[in-house]
Amino acid sequence: MTARSKLSASTAEEIEAIETLMADLEKRLRRLNATAKKEVSEGASEIQDFVSEALAGITARIRDGASNASEKVVDEASRIGSDAVKRLSAEVDQRPMLMLAIAAGVGFLLGLSRR
Repeated sequence: MTARSKLSASTAEEIEAIETLMADLEKRLRRLNATAKKEVSEGASEIQDFVSEALAGITARIRDGASNASEKVVDEASRIGSDAVKRLSAEVDQRPMLMLAIAAGVGFLLGLSRR
């Protein structure tokens, strides 16, 4: 065998070895790609679950806060109404004629407004 044919044979062997390595690399990259796609889809599902749980928690806190705020408003309104009734009652006890005149005036104005 001549030097040139030995060089050609070794070059052919090197090319064949490189092609084999490239085929193996392509196969491994396909497996890696499939694994990555699977993990990404699982990760997306986990992210979706996390976001859903977070939104549910926020909604519950807002609902509880609104409920507490409503209770506070009702309590405050009934306290103010009760205070107003007590003051009115005290004014009626102290100035009955003035209160009677005011009630008559309000009744007269309401009667005029209905016409």
